[in-house]
Amino acid sequence: MIGKEQIKNLVEQHISNSDQFLVDIKLSPGRLAVFIDKPSGITLEECSSLSRHLTDKLEPEGFMESHEIEVSSPGMDTPLLVPQQYMRRIGRELRVFDKQNKEIKGVLQAADEKGFELLEKQIKKEKKTKIESTYVHKFAYDDVRETKLIVNFKTK
Repeated sequence: MIGKEQIKNLVEQHISNSDQFLVDIKLSPGRLAVFIDKPSGITLEECSSLSRHLTDKLEPEGFMESHEIEVSSPGMDTPLLVPQQYMRRIGRELRVFDKQNKEIKGVLQAADEKGFELLEKQIKKEKKTKIESTYVHKFAYDDVRETKLIVNFKTK
């Protein structure tokens, strides 16, 4: 029986000498989905190369008889899962839900292996005057339930 750990090892073996990184593996009956990325964005050829590698390694084990393989980048609406995804999105607007389910929207200012900083701007009206306040929130990845990229198609 092939499990996630074996698949993770095969993926990491294939991407070890590149700037690619593993985001997630989803293994269910009949389907294996592997999500990879890199700082400049993953290409179709890189996904195809990993898919061929996995097929070559898993086919002799009989895995391909009962599973289909999908290798892709995580979608724009997919939650951020690994520190490298945060580092790639510095300067972008995020929606963060902490462990208490409090929602905070802001611009990602910094990220490293331990956590990230989010700059939140709040605008309040007092007697016809707008007052803008900014807050810097520091998060450890373990303190976050979910983080998603805010996709804005409006042009300025």
